[in-house]
Amino acid sequence: MAVEIRSFHGDTSSVADLARETFQAAMHDDPVARYLVKDTSYRRFWDVMISHYLTPTHSDLNFITEGCKAGMLARIYPDEQASALSEVAHAVRLLPTFPLTKIWSALMINDAMDRGTAAFGKEHGSYIYVFLLGTRPECQGQGLGSALMSHLNSIADARGMHSYLESSSEGSRRFYKRHGYVDRQTYKMAPDAPPLFLMSRAPKNQPTSTGQNGGASI
Repeated sequence: MAVEIRSFHGDTSSVADLARETFQAAMHDDPVARYLVKDTSYRRFWDVMISHYLTPTHSDLNFITEGCKAGMLARIYPDEQASALSEVAHAVRLLPTFPLTKIWSALMINDAMDRGTAAFGKEHGSYIYVFLLGTRPECQGQGLGSALMSHLNSIADARGMHSYLESSSEGSRRFYKRHGYVDRQTYKMAPDAPPLFLMSRAPKNQPTSTGQNGGASI
C-alpha cells in the first residue's frame, strides 16, 4: 500500500505541533539521549532539539506521513545551517537538561558531531543531513520509516547529493544500512556509553566512501 508523504515547514504551526509529538513519542527511549539527559528533563531535551531544527529553516526536506504517524527532519548542509547566534542560544537551552556529571560528555559528543558534519562537507560539498527520522511506537512495523527514507533517497539521487546522519542505536543502524547507508565512524563518549554511529550514503551511480577513517572508532 502506498504511503502518503507531504512536506511541511517549521512555521506551519498546526502541522509542526503534530510532528513534535510524533518525534517525542518516537524518541522516548533513545540510548544516547537516555545516557546523557536527566530523566526529569528528557521531554524538555527533545523539545529543544526538535524546535532547533524546525524553527530556523524553510527546508523542503521536512516530511510527515498521513496522520503524522511518522516524520523526518532533514536539510541541506551547510546551506541551511543555523546561524552562530542560534547555535549558542540552542546550547544555553540544552545545558540544564544534563546532570553535572554528563556535561563534559555532552560537549564531547556535540564536538564529534560537528567535526563529522564539517569533514563530510569538505569531502562532498553541500549534502543532505538527516537530523531525525521517527515513527510513533504504535505505528512501527508498517513501513512508514522505510517509505520516508526511500522518498528522501530518491530526492538525493535526483540531485546527485550525498547524505549523512548519526544513528544512536544498533537497530536504527541496521535500518539505515538497508537503505544504502554505510558506517563512517563509531563514537563513544565513555566506556559505559552507548555508541553513536556516523553514517553516509552516496547517490546512486556514484562510488560509496567510508571517509578517511574507514569506519573506525573514535
